[in-house]
Amino acid sequence: MSDYLLDANVCIELLRGKNATIATKLAKLNPQQVAICSVVKAELFFGANRSTNPK
Repeated sequence: MSDYLLDANVCIELLRGKNATIATKLAKLNPQQVAICSVVKAELFFGANRSTNPK
């Protein structure tokens, strides 16, 4: 079971490199402690496909 379930806003901040505090915290965790749900995954793919910089 994951200790942290990330929402889309947190994931976007991480991808854009806008929140060093969250990035530092996540870097200290075991990857198995962090998860995203399928809805967040779909939101991220949808946003990336509509973006001018999908990578």
